[in-house]
Amino acid sequence: MFCIKTEADVFYADDKQESQYGKSASIIENADKTEIQGEKTALNEEAAMVKEVVVVGNPVGENFRLNDPVPQTGVSRETFENRFNMRAGDMIKRMPGVTFEGPPGENQDVRLLGLDKEFTRVQLDGIQLPGAGEKREFQVNRISAFLIDDVRVIRNPTAEYESDGIAGRVDVRTRPIPEKLTIHGRLGYGTRDGFHDSFWHQAVGFGIRPTKWFGIMAAFDNLEDVFEKDKSRIESTGKTEKEDERVPRKSRNMYLDLGFFYGPGEFHIKPLYLDRDEDKRKRKVKEDITKPEVSNEELETEFERKFQKTVGIGLHHLYTFREGIVWDTLIGYYVSNEKKKDKEKLKFKEKDFDFVLDKTEFEKEDKEDETWNFSSSLLIPFELGLRQELKFGGALRFRDRFRDKSEKFEVDSKGNIKDLRKPKDSYALSEDYHAAFVQNQVWVADRFSVLPGVRLEYVELNSRSGDGTKGESTFTDINPSLHLLYQFRDDVSFRGAVSRGVNRPKFDELSPFEQEEDKKIKIGNPNLEPARSWNFNLGSDYVGKYLMFGINLFYKNISDVIEEIDTGIVRDGKEVFRIENVGDGWVRGVELEQRVGLGMMNIPALNRFILWANESFLDSELKDAGGKRRRFKDQPRFVSNLGFDYIYEPFGAIFTASWNYIGERKNIEADKEKTIKPFSTIDLAVRQRVVNRLNCFVEVENVTDEKRREKELKTDGTLASMAESNGRTFWFGLEYKF
Repeated sequence: MFCIKTEADVFYADDKQESQYGKSASIIENADKTEIQGEKTALNEEAAMVKEVVVVGNPVGENFRLNDPVPQTGVSRETFENRFNMRAGDMIKRMPGVTFEGPPGENQDVRLLGLDKEFTRVQLDGIQLPGAGEKREFQVNRISAFLIDDVRVIRNPTAEYESDGIAGRVDVRTRPIPEKLTIHGRLGYGTRDGFHDSFWHQAVGFGIRPTKWFGIMAAFDNLEDVFEKDKSRIESTGKTEKEDERVPRKSRNMYLDLGFFYGPGEFHIKPLYLDRDEDKRKRKVKEDITKPEVSNEELETEFERKFQKTVGIGLHHLYTFREGIVWDTLIGYYVSNEKKKDKEKLKFKEKDFDFVLDKTEFEKEDKEDETWNFSSSLLIPFELGLRQELKFGGALRFRDRFRDKSEKFEVDSKGNIKDLRKPKDSYALSEDYHAAFVQNQVWVADRFSVLPGVRLEYVELNSRSGDGTKGESTFTDINPSLHLLYQFRDDVSFRGAVSRGVNRPKFDELSPFEQEEDKKIKIGNPNLEPARSWNFNLGSDYVGKYLMFGINLFYKNISDVIEEIDTGIVRDGKEVFRIENVGDGWVRGVELEQRVGLGMMNIPALNRFILWANESFLDSELKDAGGKRRRFKDQPRFVSNLGFDYIYEPFGAIFTASWNYIGERKNIEADKEKTIKPFSTIDLAVRQRVVNRLNCFVEVENVTDEKRREKELKTDGTLASMAESNGRTFWFGLEYKF
């Protein structure tokens, strides 16, 4: 029998589903039968306890919005798996207030509320994975959508969440162990405009719980594609640039969940392997028409091999005591490596209509980020006049990170060698994070709860720059929070939240480096404080069978934003600049979400037709060190997504389409003003049943071949226009679900 789940199916199945983090009622019940040998009274007591524990779980779909005091939004596998979603970034980009940088297909670094990636944090199964990025970001396109069960954006966290990440936290959760045998396979062939490249995608997921005490879920994904980018730049001075970039890529991902179940407890072992190789080839031609035609061009060619790998293991233990107390512990070890090998840049100058080699640059770089993670919490339900849930716990993270640019030198046409390495290029950091929290949800009435909490975070930092300079510092934050939830009806909730958040500095800014550049001297600062914010949210959600509407109003008052400032000191004729906490500002806006199921019209052909949309209106202001007021960098005023999902059951056909729009963005710097023009893309996906559970599919990314366009105005009056594109991407293949 052929069966396709829709969003409407998922909404009302949510509260019946077991989460890999929640407690399974069947496990507790079976364990109790063994313990009490069929004693009826004890079973009744246990059933009452199980009902209470289920409330603590984390259902997917949309119903979680109604009974969770945390302001958040999310998307589940049942919703996103039929759309164009190769990587995690493809699904995240359609969520409210989300933007990415770069052309279509490069959904790497998440930017919540339109803010820079340094204000967003990403976690996988509760752990913030280490990455190569200096801004503490994790490139989400390294995670295959095949490994994911659901994704949520935590807009305003309670005390149990880490405080870091002012814009919000992306919570990615992997697929749980199914009770029955589940097999999901995909074989795809893809190409891009021109059909001169061949892409391949193979993925398989397998899960089963063959016994009461053991279960397994495994997923493997292999993707081989070629990323191509064309970029052009035209200046008012007559200079032009044309750049072609071609990057063959290979990505291999593996996820495994081995679950062991005993009575009221469960223990999971979760190895993770993410591997990505890139072989970049770039060609840039510069032309200056103000120069003689025989020598007005320059040519640059660049070759680079980059290897990224994240490996590690997570251990998760969950135990539910007879009184309904839940003990949850998570341990993880992960290490991320990034190696740039054989990077070579050749620069040619034109002479008598011929290109002559002028300079050659060579570079090698290694990065490694290693983390040990431990967290444990205890949830205690009780009544003391009012129904309450007390939760407290702690977390530790020990992080060791280094960057070593072992080679960076230039060889000119005469064979002279110049070392281009700078102190900032190499550093070593150790960051030890300690945290404790306590929170208590109190039901003042059956439908109204208050959740106060406080989180204490203490960080020890030791740093060393490439020239051997050392730095030490400690930071302590006491971050209170208060969350209110009023369930007006079973399908309507109102919530309000206030919390104190932090945003920890970039890694390379914490290095105590001092480097001399052409026109200035730049100094790092290991004593940088995190930027801090007060976060306010007010919102409401309605979730019905055919309709859903959500609204979230937010305001963030931010202090001590980190910027590079002119110290006023002149050394050897050069001004000295230093990284400091100097900026204050705010971010505010409204996020809207809608879903309409046309099944309410009672027209059979439209029973499985769903329209969905979200809109984000964003605004901000930052007062910099010089007293100037401007918006935060690259933040658009408006972001929107619109789409539909349609299933025509008689033919076994599925049609989905989504439109993503990002409004104009500006960035004002000391010597220029950059404007990114409005940008929109359309993605399509069609699936057709072949036989039984086998489907064929066609997927198209960026149907309209949208280009990213940018304008730049320098203080000297020079105007430049840029366009960046990588064309359309097509995928064809087969998919099997059992």
